[in-house]
Amino acid sequence: MGRLLISLLGMAWASSALAGGGQVLSITGQVQKLQADQATTLQRGDALEGAFGLRAAATGRAQIALEDGSILTLRAGSEVSIAAPPNRKLKLLRGGVDVLPGKGYLVVESMGLVLQTSGYLRLRQCADGCKELPGLYGKALSGEVVVEYTGGRSVLRNKPFRAPSGDTRPLILARETELLAEDDQLELATQAKQALAEDLKNGMEAYKNGQFESARKTLNAVLEKSPTEKIVPYYLGLIALELKDNEAAVKHLQQYSRDDPDSARARGVGQLLTLLLTQQLQDEVKQALKQESTLTSEKPEPNTIAVQAFTNRGDASYAALAKGIAAMVITDLSKVPGLKVLERQKVQKLMDEIQLSESGLVSQDSMLKAGRLMKAEKVLVGSFGVQ
Repeated sequence: MGRLLISLLGMAWASSALAGGGQVLSITGQVQKLQADQATTLQRGDALEGAFGLRAAATGRAQIALEDGSILTLRAGSEVSIAAPPNRKLKLLRGGVDVLPGKGYLVVESMGLVLQTSGYLRLRQCADGCKELPGLYGKALSGEVVVEYTGGRSVLRNKPFRAPSGDTRPLILARETELLAEDDQLELATQAKQALAEDLKNGMEAYKNGQFESARKTLNAVLEKSPTEKIVPYYLGLIALELKDNEAAVKHLQQYSRDDPDSARARGVGQLLTLLLTQQLQDEVKQALKQESTLTSEKPEPNTIAVQAFTNRGDASYAALAKGIAAMVITDLSKVPGLKVLERQKVQKLMDEIQLSESGLVSQDSMLKAGRLMKAEKVLVGSFGVQ
């Protein structure tokens, strides 16, 4: 089991996405989420965001996946509070919890102690009704745990320990205690990681083998179980491209760029998105022109305005200011409450398609036609000159 756990810790697993998210992997009995002074009974698959608490009834227990890939198992009759990212940490308030970090260290606070674990850690509080001596009991079944107490710190590996309080050094136990007895939770935690890692691998291989529908189905299932897996939107975007679904491709690749900007840059996702958005814009404009008779008879959207590139009436070397001035006007108008400013790129593309040159709108009829094709209530035009 130790070798299995070490190998599984190196597998791909959830990383960032529901920014600030988590999910219930399994649940038995009643477990409540405590958030914003409200208690909500959890179900398998429920999403968890931001800072929240968990409280298990006497017969309740739950296994939770956090956005960084960490898995925690809440014991029956236990309660924890979990801070929001980026400084995600867990506070054990009563009972016990098992934790398996996704990567790096996971910070746990309990009974005045701060514990940082890099492996599978079991923690139990011994308070009222406990047969053992009072204090916090723990054991790192893999990796190490660094225990910080008032005046010092201890690094512990594979040894059961007891910390009477936050003011004293943890004591190594000469014998195992029933509080830390083995159960099936380590196996369940590692099985959960293994299953998702295998699904992710199968989805990526299906894509590489040209089995696009199968790959999309598998990767969507991974995303449903682990919404914060960074690489999944990238492959879903590539699959959408193969299936000629450019709109879905743009959505997935934009998500990937937000979640993992460094990897997205390394893979050239920015350039790909530029091409896709340009093509999407061209398709929208062509569709608008095909529906010209319908669009020009429809009422424009209320409180919408389109800003055309300004006309240069002076030195030709200042032609670049035509779009620059329009961009500044768009920026200012976008701050006006209740006013919807149409995208500059879309406006310019439409102007080009209906052959309204940079010399300006040639007639009032042309101006009205352009505005209606864009469903704009108003069209702003202007000129400038540098002598």
